[in-house]
Amino acid sequence: MKKSILTITLMTMVLSTFAQLPFTFDLGLKAGINSNQINTSNATINNINYTNFTSPGKSGFDFGVFARLGGKRLYLQPELLYCQQKGQSSNALVTQDLNIKTLQVPVLLGFKLINLKVASLRAFTGPSMSYVLTSSNIKMNLPNFDPKNFKNNIWNWQLGAGVDILKFTFDVRYQWGLSNTSDGTLNNVGFVNKVNSLTFSIGFKFI
Repeated sequence: MKKSILTITLMTMVLSTFAQLPFTFDLGLKAGINSNQINTSNATINNINYTNFTSPGKSGFDFGVFARLGGKRLYLQPELLYCQQKGQSSNALVTQDLNIKTLQVPVLLGFKLINLKVASLRAFTGPSMSYVLTSSNIKMNLPNFDPKNFKNNIWNWQLGAGVDILKFTFDVRYQWGLSNTSDGTLNNVGFVNKVNSLTFSIGFKFI
């Protein structure tokens, strides 16, 4: 709840600032690939202590629409994306594979470091909320676990940079998991997970 209030307050402040700036508007499509790493907390289930997890990177993808509004330098960029993130964590006893499918809504505040007629260089940051779809699942080599053991909503924070060339836009961004993607309990085998991601994307502004 506190994270939601903070995010809404931040968005309100940003929108009030943009109301005083010269207005520009872009609308476009984008797609990207991501590399994901799971941070798995230690857990004790059925008197067994699971520790020392490793997390190799696994790739996924996203695609959707974005809008960009603002002035010559400062801009706001909300996005609506379908995102698939895959990841794995394991130790000597157990391996879990995550396949997380979400509708992701980043709201990014950006600044154009260089702004020319044909090209610009940008930096941006902001929160992202993901709504977990029912097709998400966990696979684990343990009995009695819940493959749907996900939170309904996941909060993240993004930081990145991008280049615009004419109508094309190229971004690279890193996303930190602020909230858990899934939780484990004594009766419902699973582990507390957070997912960090590195994403490369390309977009096209048709407005």
